[in-house]
Amino acid sequence: MKTQRSTAVVIAAGGLGTRVAGWSTFMPKEFRPVEGQPGIVHVLQEAEAGGARRAVVVHHPYYAGLADWSNQVFGPGGTSRYRQLAQQPGGQQPRLHVDFIAQRGQYADVTSALNGSEHLRTGNLALVFSDNVDPAHRALAELIDATDPEHPAVLTSPFDIQRASAHGVVICSGTGPVLTMTRLVEKPDFVNAARLVAEHGPDRLRLLQGRMRITPPLLHHLAATARHAGHAEPKVSLALASYARRHRVQVVTSTVPMVDLGAPDLDRAVAS
Repeated sequence: MKTQRSTAVVIAAGGLGTRVAGWSTFMPKEFRPVEGQPGIVHVLQEAEAGGARRAVVVHHPYYAGLADWSNQVFGPGGTSRYRQLAQQPGGQQPRLHVDFIAQRGQYADVTSALNGSEHLRTGNLALVFSDNVDPAHRALAELIDATDPEHPAVLTSPFDIQRASAHGVVICSGTGPVLTMTRLVEKPDFVNAARLVAEHGPDRLRLLQGRMRITPPLLHHLAATARHAGHAEPKVSLALASYARRHRVQVVTSTVPMVDLGAPDLDRAVAS
């Protein structure tokens, strides 16, 4: 299937990296190097490979100063200016237009999605979590290419009970390469994960990864979730689970390795 080239991407980077607060006080975790490049560069390259021509990075207001610098670097001609100053030969210019905006509203990944959609002026978008890095730049394209744009979709990995406590566990139905979400359990402990295996079988379980296709109806549901959350943090995964009770949510299974930039030990952060 040909990649759909109209994709707009919201990159959720609204966290403070509290798991790695020893150094994220000074630098956003999105700038942590992976295979010789800052993680955020891999995320942007993945967005471009997935067909995006516009992307917005929604960052925590604490990092506003670094975001100003990022706007210069990732803005039109930014890398060319650097290469000219460094007396280096010019490289290929990116085709992706990137904006950096500070998150406004309640601290939550739902807020990042809503802020990004408002900035891009579209309800049809892909949501990418910036601390989940795919160095191969294939994950978003896999999600976009495999799914029907009329329905929301999520990227998942095969179930692993040892990693379930760090992920949303998706219970699926259907057959073929694209399944349907019937339920989602957020970060179950080992006992509850084992109960899910006994009830559904491992073949019906998947681990949620940081890529999602959002449609206007789902965006409306996210906005309603945020309005009714009160003082609780409105999480995208839980809002998605409630949406899936009445609407189709597509589930794509991927084996692309992902790197967790917020993990204290990055060497152990690769999830296959």
